[in-house]
Amino acid sequence: MTCLKELSSREKPREKLIQHGARLLTDPELLAILLRTGTRGCSVLDMARNLLASLPGGNLGCLGEITLSELCRIRGIGPDKAVTLCAAVELGRRIVRCRVRRDNPDFSSPQVIAEYVMEDMRFLPQERFAAVYLSTKNQLLRVQTLTVGTINASLAKARDVFRYALQCNAAAVVLLHNHPSGNPEPSQEDIDVTRRLVQAGDVMEIPILDHIIIGDGVFVSLCERGYL
Repeated sequence: MTCLKELSSREKPREKLIQHGARLLTDPELLAILLRTGTRGCSVLDMARNLLASLPGGNLGCLGEITLSELCRIRGIGPDKAVTLCAAVELGRRIVRCRVRRDNPDFSSPQVIAEYVMEDMRFLPQERFAAVYLSTKNQLLRVQTLTVGTINASLAKARDVFRYALQCNAAAVVLLHNHPSGNPEPSQEDIDVTRRLVQAGDVMEIPILDHIIIGDGVFVSLCERGYL
């Protein structure tokens, strides 16, 4: 077990960041800075490594889907450390969203929308069905979660999709949901729901431009596949 006091100043995470920048730090070193202190018999670096090992597959990305109470159950991580970690994860997500909006005023592209929501949706344990509402200039007005659970005709209600469209005076809608398996290939149910909602959009004169399915770092556009 590593004792932090035994590390040279160049090896300590805070000093290493100051001297070389955050990009050169390992995942455990970055987590150690957020955790700040270890416990008796366990250095903060060892605690960070234990935290990573407790995540599914040791995948750092899964940290964003662990709840505050679940973090508190990990040995050595109390409420203060758990709150710090949750805040850091959320800041990271917001930075990504702000950058995407800054660099892409036009949100009609499936690539742009997928990038905007990817870190929020790629590790979700359940399917989440949402709608992206766009202005007449394809500017992002709102992303609204509509249902949580398996996509089907009973959950994906046209009235919910278009109620929010009317609220924000949207000119167009892009449907959105994730596949927890990480594989974004559309099911027949996905295609059927999409076509039904496209027909409803034609009646409402608020077109459905696309339905994007989010996987683990990848996505599928049903419009690009020719299903719309």
